[in-house]
Amino acid sequence: MTKLLAISGVTIREALRQKLAVNLLVFALALVAASFMLSTLTFGEQYRVIVDIGLSAMEVFGTLIAVFLGAGLIARDIERRTLYPIIAKPVSRAEYVLGRYLGLVATTTLNLLVMAVVFAAVLAYYLKGLAFLRDTPFVAVIASMIVRFAVVGAIAAFFSCFTTATLSAIFTLSMVVAGLLSSDLVRYWAQQGPLARAVGKAAFVLVPNLEALNLKEAMVYKDAVPLSFALTGLGYGVLYAAAVLAFAVAVFSRRDLR
Repeated sequence: MTKLLAISGVTIREALRQKLAVNLLVFALALVAASFMLSTLTFGEQYRVIVDIGLSAMEVFGTLIAVFLGAGLIARDIERRTLYPIIAKPVSRAEYVLGRYLGLVATTTLNLLVMAVVFAAVLAYYLKGLAFLRDTPFVAVIASMIVRFAVVGAIAAFFSCFTTATLSAIFTLSMVVAGLLSSDLVRYWAQQGPLARAVGKAAFVLVPNLEALNLKEAMVYKDAVPLSFALTGLGYGVLYAAAVLAFAVAVFSRRDLR
């Protein structure tokens, strides 16, 4: 556990020094804060505009941070040859991958919480109080985003184990897009022939169903989110991330680093 925490701490410090991640966070905070001013351009729909813009900014920029930090998680260490002194010590490759991933999740969660605080402040200013924390699924939405970014980070870490940082980012973004469209693609393939249906079912299993972790609409319309529904989505995300991470460890453990 000490080794994992040490590697995670190094990962967090490295992430905080990366200008791209910091710039993405700044843009996200600016857009979340500006959502109130943008909402004044509409009539009678200010709350929905604030929530829609704010959550969309958090989702998009949070995902990009997870992708670009995760893409270089291991690939850049191999390219710069900074990995070798670490694994030469009594640190297994599995511990290295897990430590790096935990640091990535901690970083994306920290960034999300910063954005969530700004978003909550905007809502509190508009709604004249914090009653929305009780009347809307705000906490459930933030929890689902944490798991969603953890899934994206696991995918990026997996590709980072055997490709370059650039390819890892491209592959991960492709998986994210496919994950957002997975339900629509399955419905489309279901109307095709037997082979297409089989391909659709296989793709549905392999591609992350990110819509299962999307509670934005419930927040926009102030709908209650059933506990069973929220827990099912969160459980799915955790299990998917764990499975991808297990594959990442297996691939990296067998990779020839010479």
